Amino acid sequence: MSCWALAASLGCYSYVPATLDAVPVGAKLRAVVSTEAELRLRDSLGLDLRALHGTLVERGDTRLLVEVRTGSGSRDFGGQPLYQRIALTPADVLRVDVRRMHRVRTGLLVAGLVGAAVWVAAAIGILRPGTPDQGGGGPSELRWPGGSGAVSSNGRPP
Repeated sequence: MSCWALAASLGCYSYVPATLDAVPVGAKLRAVVSTEAELRLRDSLGLDLRALHGTLVERGDTRLLVEVRTGSGSRDFGGQPLYQRIALTPADVLRVDVRRMHRVRTGLLVAGLVGAAVWVAAAIGILRPGTPDQGGGGPSELRWPGGSGAVSSNGRPP
């Protein structure tokens, strides 16, 4: 999960302008809302958002339903993110941007992370199979109970 957060923070995606009609249901988006919609959201839901970052859940002729993250649950219960669905009219949305992934940047980032992991693994010896045993002594000796401890080549005490 932290790799995705790192990837996101390094610019593997960006927002590109789109028309509201072109945004498919399920797309991640950023919507700049009108002042009236902003005040309505703040008064009714306690949300202080000029730009909504979320997912378009449903689109009708007179209503858009956008799911936005509004907080996190208690750490005692796993700290799951909390989402809320917000109804807007198309007139409430002044501008909409859709999130697009940069495949080349993401590929380079993933290749760099894999390369770094291989380098670290090689540096600490994980990738060196067959490393000679550093223990001392020769082959283990066979001991005969009750005898001198030595064993001849035929496996009997001398």
